[in-house]
Amino acid sequence: MPFNTETAKAAGKRSKRGPSKVLDPNIKEKVEILYESVLDHLIVHQQELSMSERVKLLQSLSGYILAKTKPIRDEFTIQKLIDRESIPFMERGPYPIT
Repeated sequence: MPFNTETAKAAGKRSKRGPSKVLDPNIKEKVEILYESVLDHLIVHQQELSMSERVKLLQSLSGYILAKTKPIRDEFTIQKLIDRESIPFMERGPYPIT
């Protein structure tokens, strides 16, 4: 039995997965309004948060605000790594980052 548009429609009707879970624009707007109101409340009442709650909030928000950085290997750092391999293990300094 080949799989074409007609057999695909029939298979879709028998599917048990249900309809796709795409949010209506109204629901999305409501979620955004709710998110903004919660964020505004946190900003106004930040003095009431404990230090651990502040740190958790800062961690979660920084993932959205700050750019993710990738390590950069320039020619100077690569040369330092090559030079480091020639030094005996116990006499090596810290690992070169930049």
